[in-house]
Amino acid sequence: MVRVVPTDRLEKLLAAAAAAFVAHGFERTQMDDIAGRLGVSKGTIYRSVASKEALFAAVLLHGDDPASLSEAGVLEAIEWSELSVRLREELAARLRSLGLASAVASKASRRKVGDIGDEVEALAAGVYATLAERRVAVMVLDRCASEIPAITGDWYEQGRYSLVDLWERYLDQRHDRIVIPVDRRVLARTIVELITLWAVKMPWDPSPRSYPNDPALSCAAMVRALVTGGHR
Repeated sequence: MVRVVPTDRLEKLLAAAAAAFVAHGFERTQMDDIAGRLGVSKGTIYRSVASKEALFAAVLLHGDDPASLSEAGVLEAIEWSELSVRLREELAARLRSLGLASAVASKASRRKVGDIGDEVEALAAGVYATLAERRVAVMVLDRCASEIPAITGDWYEQGRYSLVDLWERYLDQRHDRIVIPVDRRVLARTIVELITLWAVKMPWDPSPRSYPNDPALSCAAMVRALVTGGHR
């Protein structure tokens, strides 16, 4: 039987589990791997969670916000189908809330390249913030995508690729104000991968380097340069 444990212990468990899933993938990760990271026995982990599947679900749902855990400190079991639905609903809500989605829906066009640059930079910063808020879940989903397609497939189709589609539609709408020397679909994918690299993957570097500027601002400035060719 799963026992109630302090939430701070669950937070450490989620962090250790996320690191193990990123390092080994879902199938190769063993409870012993996670226990080793915590310096406890495998049996101690089973006092907090019923299975590896339940722990994986908890990482995706609560790894970025341990405060969202039950006040009772319980990692509840969840069916894969329910987990998929919850992740899909969250993806849809986050995409709708993006300034990029609003910009595409408004179909507004700026008069100057400089104005376009300001807009692009602001939109990129918004996407960065959204991905950074869920960097643990995104990193784990990316790492385990090929192993659990029933869970991770929606991330690519309704998450990553929907984001690429939004950027492509945005670039199509502004094509008369900016000169893009490459295919807009390629540029849209490049933008999404660049933001994902800075917002999600770089913080997971085993030996991260420090950068003088705010990473979000630096990333947004690079996206602006990609779209406008460096014109201010």
